[in-house]
Amino acid sequence: MHLILGGRYMGKKDYAFRLYGKFENIIDLEFDDPENINSGLNLITNLQEGTKSLILKNINPLEYFTSKIETLRNCVITGDEICGGVIPVDSFERKWREHTGRLYQYLASESDIVDRIFAGLAIRLKG
Repeated sequence: MHLILGGRYMGKKDYAFRLYGKFENIIDLEFDDPENINSGLNLITNLQEGTKSLILKNINPLEYFTSKIETLRNCVITGDEICGGVIPVDSFERKWREHTGRLYQYLASESDIVDRIFAGLAIRLKG
């Protein structure tokens, strides 16, 4: 598993394509249901949006992705950094950030490679 984190529009997906070329499936969790994740070399984008959709369904994102960890082993996963900056007043936004941060920590611990992308440049954090 390769986890790629960074700000919005910083080049995470382009970086994944440069490293791996084509993917069997591209699953954009901004639009696709997390249930669409299957085995094979998948590119999973917008993990933070998948976290949000699971919370809205009253599903704990960490528990959900923990149950799918074996399916994720051959995946490249990208997520936006949403946990920094000003703490939102809205309770749902705080909950979303907390769940996303905890999920990122778990996936980083399970990943073989973790990169942070800034301005299209990769900083290797693990692997």
